[in-house]
Amino acid sequence: MTQPHGQQIPADPDCVCPGEQWPQAERRPRAWREYGTLLMAIVGLTLSLTTFLATALR
Repeated sequence: MTQPHGQQIPADPDCVCPGEQWPQAERRPRAWREYGTLLMAIVGLTLSLTTFLATALR
């Protein structure tokens, strides 16, 4: 099987073939990075809102 840009991917992703190393970033599902970004955005917005309300109500 080939990906659109021509990179070969193994048929069995759990197969550890000798001499074949996958980068650490490729082992984590893409969704985890997206959830991390979403979580940081929520935390940032919450802190901004908290700061704004604390300043407005002072």
